[in-house]
Amino acid sequence: MPTYFPQQFEKVSPKKVSDFIFEQLEEAIILKELLPEEQLPNERELAVMFNASRLAVREALARLEEEGLIEKRVGARGGTFILPLTLHSHRRHRDQIAADWEQWSKVFEYRLIIEPEAACLAAQRISEAELRQLQQYLDMSIEADCPRELFRSLDVKFHLSIARASGNVYFEKAVRSIRTKINPALDLMPYSNEVRVRNSDSHFELLRVLHERDGVQSRELMKRHIEQAASAIHRRVFEERPADEEVPES
Repeated sequence: MPTYFPQQFEKVSPKKVSDFIFEQLEEAIILKELLPEEQLPNERELAVMFNASRLAVREALARLEEEGLIEKRVGARGGTFILPLTLHSHRRHRDQIAADWEQWSKVFEYRLIIEPEAACLAAQRISEAELRQLQQYLDMSIEADCPRELFRSLDVKFHLSIARASGNVYFEKAVRSIRTKINPALDLMPYSNEVRVRNSDSHFELLRVLHERDGVQSRELMKRHIEQAASAIHRRVFEERPADEEVPES
């Protein structure tokens, strides 16, 4: 008698060690955990960190260089350095996002479920230390000389910290995955003082209701915040916009 399995199994696909190294470094760069002009450890040190061969590390670095995420420099101050994601974002992502908008819409739909619920739980469980950390991120983001890449990094930290404050590791992992997917689209957005203030105002309002332990309002504010971000991305991808026109980021 045949056995019928209720689920679909995925076919096995071979994966090299270099693929795992590439994916971890790519994620760290996309999430702004590694910022532009930061220098990566050398191949030998990376091989030790990943418990892999130098050849696997070299292959991963070559892929990152092809993607325009890192740059190898020679000379006395040479090494491998992180490049600004926004440097090539207009070339890498706009057409790709437009061509695959159906899948992007599903990511936004998923985000609209996950992050508001994480914010609701965070309002109930967040510690005073975590609230202070969020405040520090926001204070840094509104400094007059805050550069674009640092601002984007602080934005990611703010959202990931709220997910972590939910006290549920599954929410934290989900938000990390979401941000890895949507950050390339957010890097398409222009940057100006007005954009920075508008985005920070939204974050300050969210921080206020987290301080008040108001789960319902935290959920609603986060929902509104990410709806605005999704709409801004859609406009940026599909409408012709002057280079200096401002849209919200987050």
